[in-house]
Amino acid sequence: MGDFNAKVGRNNASIERIMGNEGLRDVNENGEELVDFCALNSLSIGGTLFPHKRVHKATWISPDGVTANQIDHILIS
Repeated sequence: MGDFNAKVGRNNASIERIMGNEGLRDVNENGEELVDFCALNSLSIGGTLFPHKRVHKATWISPDGVTANQIDHILIS
């Protein structure tokens, strides 16, 4: 569990074991590194596996309330 500042996005093509398609927005560099870390350690990204309302997916919202991202994750073995 941690504050990874990693956006893993929604595209889980070829990494279905690591993450579901319930992420938010697009992937960033930290997200790519997190996926690689999970692959090496047989982990899954919990917050992307199950459907949630969009308002419950975001772990960070900008001060103006316009931008929401999912950057904190729980990894499951």
